[in-house]
Amino acid sequence: MTVIQVLQVAGLLLAGVAAGGLNAVAGGGSLITYPTLIAVGVPPLYANATNGIAVAPAYAAAAFGSRDNLRGQGRRALGLIPTALVASVCGTILLLNTSHAAFEAIVPFLVLLATLLMAVGPWVNRMVTRLNGDRPLHPVALHGGVFLGCMYGSYFNAALGLVLIAVIAMSLTESLVRVGALKNFCTFIVGVVTSVVYGIWADVAWWAIGILVPATFLGGYLGARVFQKLPEKPLRIAIVVYGFVLSLILLVR
Repeated sequence: MTVIQVLQVAGLLLAGVAAGGLNAVAGGGSLITYPTLIAVGVPPLYANATNGIAVAPAYAAAAFGSRDNLRGQGRRALGLIPTALVASVCGTILLLNTSHAAFEAIVPFLVLLATLLMAVGPWVNRMVTRLNGDRPLHPVALHGGVFLGCMYGSYFNAALGLVLIAVIAMSLTESLVRVGALKNFCTFIVGVVTSVVYGIWADVAWWAIGILVPATFLGGYLGARVFQKLPEKPLRIAIVVYGFVLSLILLVR
């Protein structure tokens, strides 16, 4: 192994642990792993597909861990499977038909969008809860929101959880933990579709995936055990600042 390869592996390990920890506390871990993949030499379009596969096992773990809060929502969850599947397939097809030049042109704005969602996510959730009250919206609103969220997530993964939390909370009057369980179920579907489609048809860096998967799991464990003892607000502010700086760097580049 050369010095550069050692640094690349070390960078991905640190990014994976940090991303797993952030996802356990505040979300937004892909804003760490995605630019790190680019930094170690993976082209942006391939880095996006690689990142989608790398985070999929963590989505599965989150869905399994929150299964108790899906009790009483079985019919709702089953009804969302076709919506999430079709949306995820649409997002992957869109990415596979996006050129490198086009993706590099829009990725700074996607990072900026994800960063803005990180910034306003808690406020949106509070506002939605207050405005929605005890008046559930029509089921079409839930399916429409989940479709858009899953399509976005299969195309560009960053802040997927925040998007789905917002659109699901807008349509339901459930508690946040039950909304979160439904969100985890939907992200699991996104993870399955992106893993299959990108694993077969996209050029991905499997060596990087092999490093990131265990690292994100370790980070998630540490996040659940250690990071959650830290205040969420400073962590969220730090990742938002990081995202804004990153989007500016990508725009300038």
